[in-house]
Amino acid sequence: MQSHKMLLEVEDEQFYLIAIYSSLEEYKMAYSINKYLNIRLERERRDIDFEYAEYQAIYALFSHKDPNTYYNFFLVANKFKGEPKRILSSGSLFEEEEVRPQEVYLVPEYKKVDFFLKISEEMKQKEFNKLLTKIGQIPQVQAAYAVDTDQLKSKQNLIFE
Repeated sequence: MQSHKMLLEVEDEQFYLIAIYSSLEEYKMAYSINKYLNIRLERERRDIDFEYAEYQAIYALFSHKDPNTYYNFFLVANKFKGEPKRILSSGSLFEEEEVRPQEVYLVPEYKKVDFFLKISEEMKQKEFNKLLTKIGQIPQVQAAYAVDTDQLKSKQNLIFE
């Protein structure tokens, strides 16, 4: 009997990524981007959640699918501040344990970045630069720059469609 082999090539998802530094809360950042880019980012019903060894992190996710250009925009928080999971024990010498909240990151290579704006359709460089400039004009944004997605180690954390 002959054996047949099938080769499956998994193509990496290509997308544009903008790193945003801002002290705004998630919903205010989404509102500001909506205002400056003239889009309609809306909070997704389900946020992005990751199980880490000691944490369960939940990152806010906003999205907009433009019917005219077919661009898919995703605004996602990069930081989650939470307390570690606790194992409850019965009868301990020290009942009260001080637990400090810690930050965990969606993209650990960029720990100082507050948000990422992902654009998941092919876009002309000139148009992308225009978007980047508009985001930089938001008063509460300290900085915004393009991220080279080919160099990201945790690129799989940004695939959430």
